[in-house]
Amino acid sequence: MIDDEIAAFTGRGVLTVVPRAASGRTLADDPTELLRHPVEEFLPAPATVDRVAEALTREGLAIDARTDVGLTVSGEQGLLRDVFGSVVAVVRNKYIRDSPRYELVAQGPLRSRVCTDLIGAVSAPRSGFELTATASPPMVRGTGHHLNLPGDAVRVARAEKLHAAGIRGQGVRVVMVDTGLYDHPHHRQHGYRTSVVAALPQLDPAVDERGHGTAMSALLLAVAPDVSLTMVKMATEGFSFPVAAFQRAVQLEPDVISCSWGTLRSEPHLHLEVANAIRRGCTVLFAAGNGSTDRPTAMFQSIATPGAITVGGVHIGPDGALRAADLASSYRSAVFPGRAVPDVSGPCGMLPNGNYILFPTQPGCLFDRRNSKYDGTGADDGWLVSSGTSGATAYAAGVVALVIQQGRASTVESLAADCVPVTQGRSITGDECGGASPNPATGHGLLTAHRLDGAVAADRPLLRSSMDRRGISA
Repeated sequence: MIDDEIAAFTGRGVLTVVPRAASGRTLADDPTELLRHPVEEFLPAPATVDRVAEALTREGLAIDARTDVGLTVSGEQGLLRDVFGSVVAVVRNKYIRDSPRYELVAQGPLRSRVCTDLIGAVSAPRSGFELTATASPPMVRGTGHHLNLPGDAVRVARAEKLHAAGIRGQGVRVVMVDTGLYDHPHHRQHGYRTSVVAALPQLDPAVDERGHGTAMSALLLAVAPDVSLTMVKMATEGFSFPVAAFQRAVQLEPDVISCSWGTLRSEPHLHLEVANAIRRGCTVLFAAGNGSTDRPTAMFQSIATPGAITVGGVHIGPDGALRAADLASSYRSAVFPGRAVPDVSGPCGMLPNGNYILFPTQPGCLFDRRNSKYDGTGADDGWLVSSGTSGATAYAAGVVALVIQQGRASTVESLAADCVPVTQGRSITGDECGGASPNPATGHGLLTAHRLDGAVAADRPLLRSSMDRRGISA
């Protein structure tokens, strides 16, 4: 399987093409420009994207994704060399050891020989990584207290009354950018409405080789079961294309985009794509990370574009007690001065390996095999127990869908009123709650669904004692 993927991307390369802005401004490698100037100043003149796309298509290149600010194009390596001056080689990432991960690297400078007056930048796209717990010694077998879907997620979100009143996400269009969505019996049993589109033609939309997206979708749908959910598949087992997938998500014109991932090394253009999606009226959520931050020199980059909702982690114990998850990141952005992460938090497990939520996944996928070594499930049974800020983000996206259905604003400021304060614990990056809320470790606290009477219920436990289960059932 991996050999087939390598062959596919060795023969056909992928590039990100960014048209020049009408104002002459460029983001280049400095996303902080988004703090100094409105997004509109980075947009190309009307019809520029169309002209660039048409010219590249005439050269024989495929336009795989496009937005107001950028395009993803692909073509045979010889064609890429002819049009852009360099081939794009497949290189294995030597820092990720739990599974083979590959990146595309240009072998020389990239510059288009067509539309030179219209194209501002050409680059090889960065790969992405999923934000789940990676087990480190000592691994703890079994799960002890864990959450089952959908019921426990509904209780954590305090969404029972909303669901009973018919507020279940109807009419809200959600796009999840992730590794894919397998047709799991769990999803069919609950009647979820889902579809899958591939970010690139080389990606099979019927398969979720890593299994991450299938799992995350189940948590989002538990909270908002009647949303119209489209998965944009961004990855195979060995390759991932987050910018192309995010562009495809924007093309679908959703109300919400949920992103439970980061990028390998910095990807400045992604910030422009995210800021532009927000400008267009979309609510965008990103996971805070499970140890990662947005420090520009780090291998693993979390995304904290201003205007996006960043989601940290809170652990809810069997008695309902809330603590900052020591698996979840919190940080002051190194890219955007003054930006604190997270804004809000969702349910998340604890170190060492986050055994907390029972997820459906594709049988025998990467995560099914990996997690079976310590989570008490089989290696090919289509279930895994895990968590991280990935799941917290999917959960938060479900809550946001309920908020949107009610006609309420989905900004951080408006969501803050729906958060339950978390005043105990510390994040993986060392921030303490300090007995106060909001705080650096969890932001405004655990995001919950707004009740019909407009109040956040703080007078009852989030979980019932029956949730302290010791076994695993599908």
